[in-house]
Amino acid sequence: MHLAECQQDLLSDYLDGFRPLIGDRRTQTLFRGTMEGIIGAQSLICSKVAAFSPSAGHPAQRGATDSAHG
Repeated sequence: MHLAECQQDLLSDYLDGFRPLIGDRRTQTLFRGTMEGIIGAQSLICSKVAAFSPSAGHPAQRGATDSAHG
């Protein structure tokens, strides 16, 4: 399955944090492809986790989470 453009952007932002850990372009491509496949498969568990992810672009949920801890 392919990710929508907005999902590609979110995935790129998420994977930027892993760049220092990945040594070369082939490993980076493999890692991105693996993550894209997992997310693109849209398993029920992944969908439930993503629904509450603070990095998924849901400002209302993010604000509620931040205020609970702040």
